[in-house]
Amino acid sequence: MRPLRFARMHGCGNDFVVVDDRDGRLQTHRAELALALCDRHKGLGGDGLILIQRDESQGGLAADFRMTYVNRTGADGEMCGNGARCAVRRAVDLGLAPDRGRGTELRMATLAGLVRATVDNAEVTLAMTIPSDERSSVPLAIAGQKFGLFVIDTGVPHTVAFLESPDALERLDVEGIGRAIRHHEAFAPKGVNANFAARRPDGSYRMRTYERGVEMETLACGTGSVAVALAAHRRFGAAAPVSILPTGGGLLTIGFQASNDGFREVTLKGPTETIAEGEIAAEWLAVRGLTALA
Repeated sequence: MRPLRFARMHGCGNDFVVVDDRDGRLQTHRAELALALCDRHKGLGGDGLILIQRDESQGGLAADFRMTYVNRTGADGEMCGNGARCAVRRAVDLGLAPDRGRGTELRMATLAGLVRATVDNAEVTLAMTIPSDERSSVPLAIAGQKFGLFVIDTGVPHTVAFLESPDALERLDVEGIGRAIRHHEAFAPKGVNANFAARRPDGSYRMRTYERGVEMETLACGTGSVAVALAAHRRFGAAAPVSILPTGGGLLTIGFQASNDGFREVTLKGPTETIAEGEIAAEWLAVRGLTALA
């Protein structure tokens, strides 16, 4: 039996277990592995599991590696902005691209499409896939409150609701209202991520997110931050770059080019941090029925 090497990483508090799976042995067991590893009491803890894998694409669109993202509930995710930034940083640490400090560039394959990234030490900037399915002012009544939701897919589907002040945002029942929006029939069958935001006096935006797949409020959401920035442009005329402050601390910066037809050149920039590196004991995997990985 052999142990499984891992890195615990986070981007603005959005935390992940990152595992090198370039030999492909974890792919068919990814759901069970995510459930076990992301358990915050009996595992390593995390919002999701990230597998760094070889990209099987051929030709000019081949990526340096593939990111497979699995939510803590065992459900696959098309894309995770903060997770992708951590995956890129980890890929550089594993030698999948020359670490030139400032300006290291990689191409990463995801279920949402090919994502380009630039690494500047701990800070990673993603060139996001083109947003789609933009809708403004979708009316929804939840728990006696009326919301005019901005809806957009930034790699995964999101809604954005703006509150009148940061104080109102802090008082909001994000777990209850977010869960109701996430499971609302208007967004069936896949559901949606629910973001809530408020403009600060300095022009930045404070945000909170109930995240689909994680099924709880998370400390940050990268694709949700992009959705908030694009919604702020449509609703308030916010100019790029837009600064987003998530609950987990740090700063996410969103760049974009906007037109009446949609958004282009969307970028997500922010910090990453490696918390720990180590080995998962083969015995631990075996006890949890993951003997095929041990």
